[in-house]
Amino acid sequence: MAVFVALGTITDDGIKNLEAMGARHKRALERAEQRGGKILGSYALLGQYDYLVILEAPDIKTAMYVLTREAHGGNVRYQTMAAIPMAEFAELVQD
Repeated sequence: MAVFVALGTITDDGIKNLEAMGARHKRALERAEQRGGKILGSYALLGQYDYLVILEAPDIKTAMYVLTREAHGGNVRYQTMAAIPMAEFAELVQD
């Protein structure tokens, strides 16, 4: 499965709705699993970004669905990147 890293920033609405964040996070975990994916980790951050999500998904469409459904509520904006394990990357760059 493919791995995606999403860095999130909280919106003004997200600040107003922090109390519901736990329930939203639980729904996001369930949504990922319903689509054949899995959230490998999710973290609150200090600094430029407020959240980090590491999502394993069968394909990019699934990752886009899970993350855009989460962002749809207007509480977070994501910057998403595809990632591969370092061992696979090392194989790619071998001559």
